[in-house]
Order: sequence, then structure tokens, then C-alpha cells
Amino acid sequence: MEERIAKEKLNIILLVDSSKSMQGRRIAQVDQAVKDIKDYLIDLQSENANVDFFLTIISFNNVASFYEGKASVNIDDFDYHGIKCGGYSNLHCAYEQLADILKKESKGGIMPDFGGAAPILLLLTDGHPTGNKHVDAFRLLEGLPWFKAALRYGVAIELDDARTTKVLRQFVGNNGDVIACYDAGVLKNIIKIIVVTASKVQSSNTKVRNVGVECDSFTRNAEVQQLIAEALEDAEEWEW
Repeated sequence: MEERIAKEKLNIILLVDSSKSMQGRRIAQVDQAVKDIKDYLIDLQSENANVDFFLTIISFNNVASFYEGKASVNIDDFDYHGIKCGGYSNLHCAYEQLADILKKESKGGIMPDFGGAAPILLLLTDGHPTGNKHVDAFRLLEGLPWFKAALRYGVAIELDDARTTKVLRQFVGNNGDVIACYDAGVLKNIIKIIVVTASKVQSSNTKVRNVGVECDSFTRNAEVQQLIAEALEDAEEWEW
């Protein structure tokens, strides 16, 4: 009898500020990055028999919403046409939506009931959140085991603002880094470096297992952080 090997599900989740200030080149760079990431991950998935890549995009302005209403889509089936911008930057809505999905599938989330790879989270914003509701929303989010284990990156787009940096630093904690992108023209390259590098490492180290979040995810996150830092330093040498 042929032995069947269960595939791991690796979730890549982008939280994208789609407020009015993101219009133009900023959101265009995000859109192009998502299209590039899809093509790369399809190839990576075909080369890795143990991993399926799933992509989630949560855009937030006055409200937060999943792209085309889908919380998690296999990269093969992901059909992307871009994000529309407008309104305010209500980050708390994105945090609340993220908290809803970082739960086991049996509890209404997208994470597997048994085993599973730690997700990759990326928060992109060009300004400080509207109001202070994100503070309470983050307290709920940070109590979730899958959030604690996740690799987390924050990107500050074309701004040098201490308040925004503080919010991003809180989001990533010790499991990632905050990247300052002073030129939206290189934003898609930064996004791709983070997601591609993290996906390579996470998928190559993934093993099928029947336990919950493992402590070795923190060691692996440190490895990914170092590789991403090195890749960002050499970004000009990448072949895009």
C-alpha cells in the first residue's frame, strides 16, 4: 500500500494599509509585489512535495476586508487584480480580522488543527493608525499562540515617524524587524525579499508533525531574520 504524506500548510498573511494616502505609486508597488510573489511561490510549491502555500491579504481603511472575501487561498488558485484605496487607516480592524483567522480550523480559523508551520505576517503602512483602538485590539492578538510563533515584519512606507515605528515595532516584537522604505519605488523589492526568503526557509525546514506550535519556530525565525537582513543589504544585486 502506497504511503501518503500529509502536506504542511504554510500561511503567508499581508496586512495592507489601503487608506487614501496609499493611492498611486505606493499601492501600485504592493500590487506588483503580490503578483511577483504568486509566480514565485507557485514554482516553489511545485518543487516542494511537503508544503502547500496559502496567501491571505487583509486590506484596511475605514474597515478591514479579505481580498475578494476569501480568508485563505492556495497560491495556485489566487487571482489578484489589485487593491482600491480610500478612507482612514483603522489598523484595529485589521488586527481584529487577523485574530479571527489565527485560530485552528475547527474554531473558525485558517490554522491546522494538528501540526502546521508558523505563519509569515507582513504589515505595510504609510502612516500612524487612526485613533487608539489598535492598542486594545493588539492585546487580544498577542495572546494567540500562532501570533506568538509567527515570523512578523513591518514596513514603514515613505515616512520617518516615531509613532508609526512604535506601532510596527510592537507588531513584530522579537520575531522579526521593522523596515523603513523611504522610496515607494523599491517597495515591491522589499516585500519580495521578505516573503520569498522567509518562505524558502520555512518550507525547507517544515516537517510533518502531529503537535501544536513548536518552540523551534523561534530559533527558525532568528535564522530567517538574519537571512532577510543580509538580502536587504544586497538588494541592488538581486535579479528582479
